[in-house]
Amino acid sequence: MIKYLQDIKCINVERLLLLKGKQAGLNDNEIFVLLLIYTFSYLHKEIITPSLLLNYSSLSNKEMDLILDHLLKKKWIFNHSGTICLNKFIERLLDDNQNSHQDISMIEIFEEQFGRPLTPMEMDIIKEWVNRGFAEDMILKALKEAVKSQVLTLRYIDGILNNWQKNGIKERYIEEKPKERKVAESHYQWWEDE
Repeated sequence: MIKYLQDIKCINVERLLLLKGKQAGLNDNEIFVLLLIYTFSYLHKEIITPSLLLNYSSLSNKEMDLILDHLLKKKWIFNHSGTICLNKFIERLLDDNQNSHQDISMIEIFEEQFGRPLTPMEMDIIKEWVNRGFAEDMILKALKEAVKSQVLTLRYIDGILNNWQKNGIKERYIEEKPKERKVAESHYQWWEDE
């Protein structure tokens, strides 16, 4: 449906990106680079590389690499056989329920700990925990507990959260300084005995 609307010119993707870029957590340079990538893909350019993007911008190599790295981490683009591709670009722009930056960062933390991308079903489970009233830091502490136990499943983490909720525990571990070991000081001056 989105492809059809785009083909009959009902959706102006460039304007949509300019108007919703800030809301989607993008800065001006990231929006510019996404516009370049979108334009090349719209013109059916088969291989889009950083060097091609540099030919059409005033950004330095370092700036372009930094921007592309941020766009990769935010999952706006992906690398497919050496070419830069957009990742559900139009769908994300049309989505009114933009994920907050905190949700994205929490999901990134889960993906980093699991060592793989989360499925949409797993992302929904995490969002459900937030909707049920679990604080983000509590969810991340449950993840930390699962990592310590070496059981990296959402079912296990859900069990931890439910157990904590059932027992009225707000925080599993209170972060505090380790207790200093006190050793009695001796004021005996052995060198004066002679």
